[in-house]
Formats: sequence, structure tokens, C-alpha cells
Amino acid sequence: MNLSWWLERAATEYPDKTAIVDASDESLTYRELQGLVNRIGNVLREDMGVRPDDVVVTCIRDNYLHVATMFAVMRIGAIFSGLNHKQLHEKFHADIDRCKPKAAIVASEFGEIAELIGAYPGISIAMTDQRHLRFKNLKELAQNRSSELRVEPRSRDDVAAINFTAGTSGASKGVIFTHGKLETSCWRSIFLAGVNSNCRNLSLVGMFHSGGIADAVRLVMVGGTLLWSEGWDVERVVRIIQKHKVNFAYYIVPTMLRDLMRHPSWKELDINGMRTHIAGEVVPPEIQQAMREKGAQVGAMYGMTELMPVCALSSTLYYRDEGDLPVGSAGKPNKEFCEVVLKDQHTGVTLEGGDVEGEICVRGDVVTPGYYNDPERTAAAFDADGFLHTRDVGFRDAEGWYFIRGRTDDIIKCGAEKLSLLEIDDLLRNHPNVRDAACVGVAHERFGEVPAAFIVLRTSQDEEDARASLDEFCIASMERWKRPRLYVFVDAIPRTAAKQTKMQGAMKAQIVGVKVMNADGVTTLSALKARSAGTPIA
Repeated sequence: MNLSWWLERAATEYPDKTAIVDASDESLTYRELQGLVNRIGNVLREDMGVRPDDVVVTCIRDNYLHVATMFAVMRIGAIFSGLNHKQLHEKFHADIDRCKPKAAIVASEFGEIAELIGAYPGISIAMTDQRHLRFKNLKELAQNRSSELRVEPRSRDDVAAINFTAGTSGASKGVIFTHGKLETSCWRSIFLAGVNSNCRNLSLVGMFHSGGIADAVRLVMVGGTLLWSEGWDVERVVRIIQKHKVNFAYYIVPTMLRDLMRHPSWKELDINGMRTHIAGEVVPPEIQQAMREKGAQVGAMYGMTELMPVCALSSTLYYRDEGDLPVGSAGKPNKEFCEVVLKDQHTGVTLEGGDVEGEICVRGDVVTPGYYNDPERTAAAFDADGFLHTRDVGFRDAEGWYFIRGRTDDIIKCGAEKLSLLEIDDLLRNHPNVRDAACVGVAHERFGEVPAAFIVLRTSQDEEDARASLDEFCIASMERWKRPRLYVFVDAIPRTAAKQTKMQGAMKAQIVGVKVMNADGVTTLSALKARSAGTPIA
């Protein structure tokens, strides 16, 4: 069934109810949202030549227009893919080459990105609300289109969306969301988390992210109200909570909660009765407890984009069993949606019973069928039994509760976002004064985990000068948030003799017990040791 039928239902049952409130406080009712969706759908068909199964990419800030565009794309049977306007241009090229879009909708403020996409032949481009010599104007076209549009029939196996997410090599993977699997995932959210038409859900992630897509769909399914934060900004989020009486945030990551807890308004901030899940990284018990002390109903969950996105493990807010959740646990699997097992990382054998640790593997109704136009990585992700290998290590106790222990590969979670350490390794080795480089994760006060870069210099250099030079190089070459926050200068990177693979265990042994504080900024191991010893740092 086409997911846009749920908007049809909401517009019929709740026509005058507020559907969406933007961070700027602009809002749309369900009747207004459906009318806009239909007009945009007609523009896509009549003016941009989009047909069922064509891909439409977007580069729009998180607001009602972005939600309307997603539902318009789905309504005409096409495939939605939101692109992250903050990513490097090389990533845009990789994503476009992979999904081969028929059309693109780009916000007027991102004209440079529109020009980048416009360099590809055969892609019809519309800017959201600005006249342009080369591109169409979506707002003008939509004003002249009908607000009536039939829903294009879709099966549960037809592709609804492609969500690009980081891979182990740093190159994005286009995760396939089908209409049926995304709908099943959203039903899981609705039933087990108690999402209903009274929910005023604060969405803390964007439409380029699986969480933003899922938030938009599940709130429409129940006729609730979606409150956009338009990215993480603690001042803005505090204002939204205070003004709109938020009673739900489907999930929030520890980095965000750390920022909230440091905000001057935290003591007075009214979140009594708000329901949420802490997810995105290993859950710190002290953060979970701080939320509960303020009257929030707090659960935990585990998932990933390939699971549409957070349906593998969780507690059940509906039955209020989050109180039974052991400290640090991500919950238990629910057989109504998927099957979760632990497998030995080396042999692939399924581990039975409790008190066992292995790789978390999942199959079932919420697991993606694979990666768009990427058969090699699809084949590599699934085993012969149909289980998706998550590359996350989990521990299952005697009572069946799962605890997340980390990654099996070179992906870390930095502020709940996946980060490929291999990408950072490759970049650092391109610095003119770097002979060798390799990264591991290190604990960070705010982001949970950040890259720690082990560096072998070509020529002798003062460590502080080298740190500054490397940081400047990284900022100029990649997204700022990805850069290492700790540099460890060594004579040689520990590597295996055969394949020269970095030996993460030996590297981590050198930084055991180290935690980078937010106030440290980008620092060196020598500086942290000197501070700890009380030695003045020159």
C-alpha cells in the first residue's frame, strides 16, 4: 500500500488539526498539507516528467515543504531521497551517481548545490521559491496546479525512499526503504511506544536521515503534530519545548541530552510526562536517571538505518516496562517485527542462551532488502540465512536483555552519527608531513566517542604546531564534525605483519582511560598527560 494513503486519511479525519510546526513557527493543518502535497505531485508529473519508480532527490531544510515534497513523491509512485545539504560536494556526486535521479527539488539558498546537480544531463531541477535562469520555480508552478491528485497504487515491496548512510569505506550506502517495511516499522513505533493523535513530537533529526523520514510518516499515520527542530541547536530546542509543550520525542541521543543538562534553563525546563527513547549510542545510566528525575518516561532502543531505523531492540513505553530495563540495556527484540540473534564474529555460528557476546544480526519485516543499485554491498551485508550483519557487538544476559558493546569494524558513533575511521585515515595520510596515520575511537565528554589519530610524521615538528596544521588540513578537507579531537604522535603505527592492517587493540591500549573533555577542543595525548600530571604545558 502507498504510504501516502495515511495522509489522505489524516486530512479526512483531522482536517483542521495542526500537522506540522516549523522551527520558525510556521505551521500547516492536515488539510493544507494534503493540498500542498497534491499540487507538488502534479508539478512533478506535469512539469518535471516524473513517473512511478523514478527517483526524486531533495536538498531542503527541515520544514513543512520538505515533508510535503516527500509525500508528493511517494503519492505519484516515485522514490524519495533527501540529501544532506551540509555534506561535501564529493558526497553529492557519489549519491547522484548511485541513485540516478529524474528530478531534484532544491531550496533557493542552496543554489550552488542546484548547479552541481544541474551539471548532470537529464535531471529536471526546481528551486523552491526563487526565479532562476536555468531552473524551474516550484512555488510558482504549484500555485497553478490542481490540489486534487489520485494516489498511485504501490505494493509493500515497491521502493518508497532511499536513505544514504555512511559505509565502512566512507562512501555512502543507499539504504532501500520499501512502502511495506517502513509502514511496519512505524506501526511498531505507534503500538509499542504509545504514539497517538495527541502527540506533539519534537523531531531532532532531518529528512536526510532515516529518523526524520520515520518521524514524518508515523505522525501522519496517527494524526499527531510534528515539531521540527531543524537540526540540533540547544537554545532553539529549549524554546520549542517551552512554547509548544512537547510531550514526545521519539528518540534523543546522549550528546543532545548532555547539552540540555548543561543549559541554564535545565532546572526549570518542564519535561514532566514527556516520553522518549535514548538511542544512537551506548546509553549512559546517569543521563537516563537525570531524565527520569524530571518526570520523563524514558526508554531505550537500538537500531540502524537498515532497520527502518530503530526496531531491533527496545523497551515498551506503552506497557511502561521501561522501569524493568536494566541499567545500560537497549531492550529486547520483539518477534512481531524482526528476529535478533547473536553470531560468533569469526565462525558465524548462532550463539544460544544467556551471558553470551557476539555480532548482532537481524532479519524480518523491518530489515531493508538491500542497497540501491549496489548488489556487491547488499550481498556482503547478508548471510546465507538472510540475516543482516550489523557489525555491532552485543551482549545478551541470562534474562534476554541486550547490551550494546561497540563496533566490529571501523565505524564509530560520534554524537550518534556514524563516522568512518577509514575515511579519516585516508585523508590524514594525504597531509604532506604525514608518513602514516590511523584512527581509533576515544571517549569524549560531549559526543560520546570521537576519532583519536595516531600520526607518524615525515619530518620532526613541534607537536602543537603539528596538531594545528593537521586540524586546519582536516577542516579544509572534510565535514568539521568528523575531524580528530585527539592526536597521538608515534614512531610507528601498530600493524599486522601480513596485511599491514592497523592493530586497534594495541592502539587503544595507549589511550586506555583517556577521555577528551569538550573544553580541550582538539588536543594531543602529551598535552592531556602533562595536564593530568600537573605539569605546565609550554
